[in-house]
Amino acid sequence: MIRSVLLVTQYYPPERGAAQVRLGAIVRELRRRDLDVEVLTALPNYPTGRIFPGWRQRLLQYRDEDGVRVGRVWVYAAMGSGPARMANYLSFGLTSVLGVLRSRRADWTVVEYPTLFGALPAVALSRLRRRRVALLVADLWVDSIVEVGAAGDGVLVAVLRRVERWMLRSADRVTAVTEGVRDALVAKGVRPDRLAWLPNGADTDLFSPGPEDPALRSRFGLRDDSDVVLYAGTHGYVHGLEVVLDAAEALGDRPVEFLLVGSGSEKPRLVAEAASRGLANVVFADPVDPETVAELLRTARISLATVREGDLYRTIRSAKMLPAMAAAVPVVYSADDEGSRIVRREGAGIVTPPGDGAALADAVASLLDDPDRAAALGAAGRAWVESEASWRRLVGDWLAELDPAAAASPGPPAARPVGSSGAGGRSS
Repeated sequence: MIRSVLLVTQYYPPERGAAQVRLGAIVRELRRRDLDVEVLTALPNYPTGRIFPGWRQRLLQYRDEDGVRVGRVWVYAAMGSGPARMANYLSFGLTSVLGVLRSRRADWTVVEYPTLFGALPAVALSRLRRRRVALLVADLWVDSIVEVGAAGDGVLVAVLRRVERWMLRSADRVTAVTEGVRDALVAKGVRPDRLAWLPNGADTDLFSPGPEDPALRSRFGLRDDSDVVLYAGTHGYVHGLEVVLDAAEALGDRPVEFLLVGSGSEKPRLVAEAASRGLANVVFADPVDPETVAELLRTARISLATVREGDLYRTIRSAKMLPAMAAAVPVVYSADDEGSRIVRREGAGIVTPPGDGAALADAVASLLDDPDRAAALGAAGRAWVESEASWRRLVGDWLAELDPAAAASPGPPAARPVGSSGAGGRSS
């Protein structure tokens, strides 16, 4: 029976991003099940690339955060790409060794794999200490750096692939977050009986239908009479948010406001472009906590998920769709990926081609003009999340995979992936 878990991850709240929201939700669900949870992570610095105010730059420090013992190690804070970002990854990998050595003994050590440099030391040290290790794989980093052209497929990458294979085979369980990741793990030699499944989910208690709070409109600078279309999440290159600006321009003669909440490397450029186009119906806001996102979803008529076009992105499963679906808000999903296939299959929204602003505008307009259809799509999304994608359900089934004696959630197991095309995958 699993009683305790040590989570090792470079990214964790109070940082805001897809990984941070996901891992924070998993930890909350583990605590709800009365597991003893310890987290080892970095000093918060994402996405600004600067250590957050109020944190001392010590090598290792501990705080109690909502009943969880959280150890934070020093990290070289940096964003973007290149040598500085590589130093960021390497510094966490090195200082995390101290944190693992100082951690309490746990039934399972769960190591998130965002980068090889960040995950490998924790896996290797945990194996040396004869701890059971579950690797949590949201992205296959070596494949990604080759696909985006950050490294050539030469001797260095060959060495990194061999190290990655050793790490994957050393873990007692390897957990996939998307179908594309699962297929790539099998191709890399991970035996199917060592695979586990923990895709993105949603807190169906927090994200739920409810009345709008009128005060939110004034807080975010929205008009009282507008139809709000919400995008809440990271503004990164992968998200291709230019398509939202194109749609906003096409709908400039309607009482529609596009609210983009979050931060990321592309946000300054998007803000400047919206200003240069004179898009008065686009409102940008800083990142907010999940509770505020839940309130904003009760204000929104439509929620957006967008992913850039390209083979590299076809195995993404956007995390933005799940809170919206849980809140019974119809999703307009501009992409060709795993997430878009779920939205289409479950009838939870409208899928449009990636990068097609006219199609996105048409989808938004059609839902605003047909509130009965919008309500039906929202209800279908809520029903699917309650059945298949609540954190309560997903974490329970995952614990049962780690240890058959663990208590899984009631009812039949959540839907398992049955295969997909592509060499890799990720959540976004």
